[in-house]
Amino acid sequence: MNTIARFQVPEEAHLFRAFLEAQGIAAHVWDEHFVQVAWYYSDAIGGVRVVTDGGDFEPALEAYQEYARALREPPVLVTVARGWLLVLVLSFFVGAPMLIFGRRAVGTQAAASD
Repeated sequence: MNTIARFQVPEEAHLFRAFLEAQGIAAHVWDEHFVQVAWYYSDAIGGVRVVTDGGDFEPALEAYQEYARALREPPVLVTVARGWLLVLVLSFFVGAPMLIFGRRAVGTQAAASD
């Protein structure tokens, strides 16, 4: 087993392991339980390790470089051109009757119970 990457917290290690497995590379997370129990020893033991078999070592290193590069890039924002019109129309047809008839129904129930 070869160590591909080390992380401070197990969550980051599991995200990278899932990234590797999505690429078809079998990987395991080691030392996660020790870090969760004694988090103050995380730096002393080298953090949480993501390991893989010897045959997958080179593809896993290339995948780690791609993963690190993807983390540094800003996320791509997707704009919706006509989404605001749909929200406006739906809020009018769904929201307006609820406000009008819902308030009257609550007021009449409160008056009837007195």
